[in-house]
Amino acid sequence: MKLSELLNCLLEGTLAVSVREDLQLNQPEDLLRSEVHAAIGDSVAEAALASGMTVRGAYAFGEWLAELCTGWSTRYSNENDILMLDYAFGEAAYGDPKQVIRLYLLPTWDLLSEHLQQVRAGIQAVFEKAKAL
Repeated sequence: MKLSELLNCLLEGTLAVSVREDLQLNQPEDLLRSEVHAAIGDSVAEAALASGMTVRGAYAFGEWLAELCTGWSTRYSNENDILMLDYAFGEAAYGDPKQVIRLYLLPTWDLLSEHLQQVRAGIQAVFEKAKAL
């Protein structure tokens, strides 16, 4: 799977993203590469800024989504913002603000479909929360 495919799948109905360097992700564990975190955070933040989101909100959203995918901690955003977005995700996706998912832990890309509906609902809630930052 290409990084652009993954991001646009996750963000369907929320935000369209363009990726400068479209990295190949053969397995979910490929998300652990540090350059993947940077590519996700930067691409999503740029798209969020272009949609009219504030700088704080856009970078928080981009870094949060990068962490959801890669498990790597945020580079630029306020940790409190990320925790608030995590809670919004858990509540919307799983009905529990303490529930999270890290996509790099999936054994194969095929299993993403089992979580996709909840993940998209959570991402939409996070996007709306990030707009208020």
